[in-house]
Amino acid sequence: MRYVFVFLTMLLCGPAWGYDDLVLPTVDFSAQAIHEAGAVQTKETIHYTHGKLRIDRGNGFSTTILDLTTQTQCILMVNHTYLVLPMDDELFRRYIARTVDMSGARKVGTQRIEGMATTKYAFGDDGALDAAGFYWLSNTGIMVRREYEDGVYGQNVHHLEFLTNISIEKQPAQLFTIPAGYKPAK
Repeated sequence: MRYVFVFLTMLLCGPAWGYDDLVLPTVDFSAQAIHEAGAVQTKETIHYTHGKLRIDRGNGFSTTILDLTTQTQCILMVNHTYLVLPMDDELFRRYIARTVDMSGARKVGTQRIEGMATTKYAFGDDGALDAAGFYWLSNTGIMVRREYEDGVYGQNVHHLEFLTNISIEKQPAQLFTIPAGYKPAK
C-alpha cells in the first residue's frame, strides 16, 4: 500500500515540481530555432503557447510537442503514428530557461538581440551535461540565445542556440494537439 501512495504522490505532485523551476514565456510566439554544435547546424521551427512548445524539424522528420505543465512530450512521426512519453529534460533546455534559483545562474549584463531587450545570465554545469555558458532571456521569458561548451566524450564542443524571425502572436490551438488520423505507435 505504501508503494501505491508513493506512486500516486509522485504522479500528482511531480509535474508541479518541474513546472515551478522553469521560466515559461508569458507570451505566445513562433520562431526559427538554430542550433550549432561544432561544424553541424540544425534548424527547426518552434511555436509556444501557455506551457506548450511545438518543435517542427521539417519534412521527413518528427515533430515534438512538449507540455511543460505535465512534463510530457508527444512525438508525431512521419508515418502518422505518435508516442506520448515523459518529457526529455535535455530537449526543453534548448528553448526554456530554468529559474535563477534552480540553475544558479547569475546576471552579467543586458543586450539587444533580434530587436528584443535581453538580460544575459552565466550558468554553471546544467543537468547531465558537463556544460557551462550563457543564456539571454527577454523580459517576456523568451530565451533568445544560449551559448555553452560541453565535455561530451572527453572533448569540448561549442554550442550556439539562438532564435530568429521571432513573431509574438497568438498560436493556433491545433498546433499543440495530436492531428486527426494519427494512431498510437505500437
